[in-house]
Amino acid sequence: MTLNRVRVLLADDHTLVRTGIRRILEGEPGIEVLAEAADGVHALEMVRTTDADVLVLDLNMPGMDGIDVLRGVKAAYPGLKVIVLTMHAGREYVAKAMQGGADAYLLK
Repeated sequence: MTLNRVRVLLADDHTLVRTGIRRILEGEPGIEVLAEAADGVHALEMVRTTDADVLVLDLNMPGMDGIDVLRGVKAAYPGLKVIVLTMHAGREYVAKAMQGGADAYLLK
């Protein structure tokens, strides 16, 4: 039986967080982490240059914040699933992310 791999991009400005998430995801069968980005501009570049299925995206990043990245990604790549992974539990953050096209919103 052939397993379809889920290809993931990680975008978070904290190296420790990216490393931890990568370890967790790569420990799961069928998941491959393709690339990591430490800022919003690099995250958009990685979306353009890789064939990812899922973007795991933080909201607070230098260069371009996660909401702007989310909107740009969903406008250009509507089929790409975006999971917002953030420390912000406020309703306003959740609302902005969901209105921007997030497929899921998870707290760190």
